[in-house]
Amino acid sequence: MDPQQPGQPPAGAPGSWPPPAPPPGGYPPQPGYPPQPGYPPQAPGAPAGWAPQPNYIAPYAPPTQGGYPVPPPYGQPAGYPVAGFGGPRYAGFWIRFVALIIDGLILAAIMIVCIITIIGILALPFVALGYMPYLWWKRGATFGQSALGLRVVRAIDGGPIDGGMSFIRALVFWGEQFLGSILLIGYVGFAWAAFEPRKRAWHDMAAGTVVIHTN
Repeated sequence: MDPQQPGQPPAGAPGSWPPPAPPPGGYPPQPGYPPQPGYPPQAPGAPAGWAPQPNYIAPYAPPTQGGYPVPPPYGQPAGYPVAGFGGPRYAGFWIRFVALIIDGLILAAIMIVCIITIIGILALPFVALGYMPYLWWKRGATFGQSALGLRVVRAIDGGPIDGGMSFIRALVFWGEQFLGSILLIGYVGFAWAAFEPRKRAWHDMAAGTVVIHTN
C-alpha cells in the first residue's frame, strides 16, 4: 500500500477534502440542544441561541464592593479567624504599661549617651521624639513591646501601620502625657485601654491601631 501523501485525504475518508471552513459566526444551534442554564455568557460572535444566561455567577469569584474586595469585619485582622474562635489577643493596660516602663529605661540610656557627646546633644531632640514613632513604623513595635511579644497593627485589617499613622499615634500619645502632667486628664487616655473592648487607648483610636499579642 502506498504511504499517505501530504495534502491527501485519509484512506477511506468519505466526503470532500479538506473539510470546509466553518461559516462566519459559527455553526447554528442543533435541534434538541437548547441553551443550558448556568453556563457563562457567550463571547461576541457566538452562534445564535446561546444568549447570556440570567443570574450567572462566576465560580470562585471573591465578593466585591464597588470593584474592590470586601474587607474582613471591622477590627478583625486579615487572615485571623472570627473573634472568639482563636482571633487576635488584644494587649491590655498593664502589659502595655510594663512595656512603656522598659522603653523609658531604654530611651533614658540612649539619651545619656547622647548627652556625653557633642554630636549626640544635637541629635537628642530627634531621638527623644522619634524613638517610638520610628519603631512603630519600621518594626511594628518598640523594643519594650517586642520584649513582651506585642505589636502595633492597623485596627481594620491587622496590617502594618504606615508613617502617617505612626506620627498621629505619637502626636496623641505626647498630648496625653502633656495633659497628664498638668491636669491628670491625659492619663485617662492611657487608662482607656483597660475598659475599651479592643484595649485601645486614645492614641490607638486616633490613629486607627490596636496592640496585639504575637504569641
